[in-house]
Amino acid sequence: MFFGLDGWFFVLFIYGGLLAIIAAALYVVVRLGVLHGLKAHTRWVDRGKP
Repeated sequence: MFFGLDGWFFVLFIYGGLLAIIAAALYVVVRLGVLHGLKAHTRWVDRGKP
């Protein structure tokens, strides 16, 4: 087909790209959630200090 590659290569390439995008989005969401939790915890601890 394209440089001697059949359709399966493109299907796997598209699925791999989608998987990479989903993994990157999940990474960003989890990282922002953890950062938010750490900031909230720091504020909570600082409020309890004399």
